[in-house]
Amino acid sequence: MDKKIEGFSKNLKRSLESNKYDYGHVLVIAGSKTMPGAGVLCCNAALRAGAGLVTYAVEEKFLLNAQAVANAEIMFFVYSHAQDIINFIKAKKVSAVVLGPGMVLNYGSLYALAKEIICSVNIPIVLDASALSAFNEKTDEFKYAKAKLVLTPHIGEFKALLFGKNNKLAALNSWSKEIMDLKVRKNIVKKFAKDHSIIFTLKGHNTAVSDGESIYVNDSGTPAMATAGSGDVLGGIIAAFACVSRDLYSAVCAAVFIHALSGELAEKEKGVTSVIASDIIENIPNAIIKHFGKI
Repeated sequence: MDKKIEGFSKNLKRSLESNKYDYGHVLVIAGSKTMPGAGVLCCNAALRAGAGLVTYAVEEKFLLNAQAVANAEIMFFVYSHAQDIINFIKAKKVSAVVLGPGMVLNYGSLYALAKEIICSVNIPIVLDASALSAFNEKTDEFKYAKAKLVLTPHIGEFKALLFGKNNKLAALNSWSKEIMDLKVRKNIVKKFAKDHSIIFTLKGHNTAVSDGESIYVNDSGTPAMATAGSGDVLGGIIAAFACVSRDLYSAVCAAVFIHALSGELAEKEKGVTSVIASDIIENIPNAIIKHFGKI
């Protein structure tokens, strides 16, 4: 087991005199008319992973859809523009952000929203799903971010990020073959993280995480996790762990491991074909106890 993950448990310990504000405020910017649940899954994962407060930021036209599938612990914030979110982050002392789950991919407007946010606040921001896809073929923009960016694509999303819709490029065909080799994949992940000054997590079998200097490869997990919302769960865990650690890279590595272990535990209960994202969330406490003990 990676030493960074072993040492992360100290960040999860709680003082008897602590309160919810000591464990961070996660803001999840997510949702649409047809996918409000993606944000709820992300919020619930953050709560189960220890975040003190979690707020779901949603456009007003999607608010009722999101509230209809949310549980009582989730707070809501309605926004119209990026500046609304930036003001909220500063006023409410948000510790970490997840941007993208379940959002409609309108390249122009979502790109503008995401770019303004990541260039305006100096906190960890997980870019996932549609918010990540909004930067397809625009990865140079990550270099100018003020935020501490964490990218979490699977291989298909990473291809689109680099090559866009040019799926017939010879370079893409060669790249697709090369990245299946673990040694090559590790080098690609490490280089991308370093070139863009981010923490890069390439999801899949043997998920690889790098800050540009170090590389962590997670060999746990199960095909049972190949289910809708699994990535949203990971984003929530990353954000929650980022709230309690000054070492963002260690937080991401620990989150990837706990996410995978939660999936393994869910599979033991439900079987490889029947695990859903909510099952992974419900096993986050079990995974934390199993690996770190009753902290």
